[in-house]
Amino acid sequence: MVIVFGHRGAPGYPRYGENTISSFNKALRSGADGLEFDVRRCRDGRIVVIHDETIDRTTNGKGRVADLSYEELRRFDAGFGEPIPLLSDVLDVFGAKCLLNIEIKEREIVDGVRKLVLEKRLEKHVIVSDFEWRELATLTPEIPIALLSSKLENLIPAARQMGATAIHPRRDLVTASLIAAARQAKLRVHIWTVNGLDEISRSRRLGVDGIFTDFPERCSTSAS
Repeated sequence: MVIVFGHRGAPGYPRYGENTISSFNKALRSGADGLEFDVRRCRDGRIVVIHDETIDRTTNGKGRVADLSYEELRRFDAGFGEPIPLLSDVLDVFGAKCLLNIEIKEREIVDGVRKLVLEKRLEKHVIVSDFEWRELATLTPEIPIALLSSKLENLIPAARQMGATAIHPRRDLVTASLIAAARQAKLRVHIWTVNGLDEISRSRRLGVDGIFTDFPERCSTSAS
């Protein structure tokens, strides 16, 4: 079975801002098995769910996430009247419902993410991913980790060295030989970001284990 992750929820659909509670709900209603989202730390040390270093693109405000407190951040509209959510709130709402892929955007928050996941006893419901494997490796064996990559060089050896359970390569890097090598290394392969029906069908034929998509419904369509 291919696991379908709603990439930042379901931002491909109208009226759903990325990395918002309603977008995550939309992804699950559209057939997603899991959710992928990004986390950063704001000025007061709280961990928030947002992709960019600034709020300029995804809200009606401006400024760096690190320069704003959560009380300031929550006043801005992250999409159709919703605030930027806290990681703790997303874990509370969705932790028992589906698999959560937490992408680390700042290495300094790895320990904070660990504490929240363990405190809520969600280690069996979470994968933590990052492009920087050295910090991520400190999470194992308590929490499953995955190595993100936009290049193939050293991908599988690095993933094995860090104790990862999966690799997350960019979609255009994925070949039958990569899948075979990952299988031999006992690594699952989840690929990003796959939105076109042809790309989804190709990914299934190659035998990937998971797909990150902005349109979860298309994945069920391609399988029918």
